[in-house]
Amino acid sequence: MSLIVAENVQKDYQSGEVIVRALKGLSFEIEPASFVSFVGPSGSGKTTLLNLIGCLDKPTEGKLTVAATDVLHLDRKQSASFRGSNIGFIFQDFNLLPVLTVYENIEYPLLMVQNTPAPDREKRVTALLDAVGMLEQKDKYPDQISGGQKQRVAV
Repeated sequence: MSLIVAENVQKDYQSGEVIVRALKGLSFEIEPASFVSFVGPSGSGKTTLLNLIGCLDKPTEGKLTVAATDVLHLDRKQSASFRGSNIGFIFQDFNLLPVLTVYENIEYPLLMVQNTPAPDREKRVTALLDAVGMLEQKDKYPDQISGGQKQRVAV
């Protein structure tokens, strides 16, 4: 069973009176445990495609299935819940909140998306910090750690 299936996916954006077609008739399947790269020149739709797969946006046309879920028909709340349970993002920018410590930046999604109880949050955050070798930096702010450390916190 494929992890991701795209069938004739199209994505259009309205820019004033002009319609910009970011994706046109895209079809593919990605199997579990596959390593995949989306390559192309700037403006070719790579980020748009990742936003669709990540349930941050919806196709204008076509069908998109991620982890056996038809993501086209998820409402906003369902999309957020699906993302929180099934999808992980590694951004080019770290997207850390500068006013939160390393610990708090990791804890934040557990509060906002998953509403994880405090004892479970503490256990998970501590385990994650330990797994990425950042336990000793847990009380530092993003501007106090290196770029590589920021990347580990963001993961």
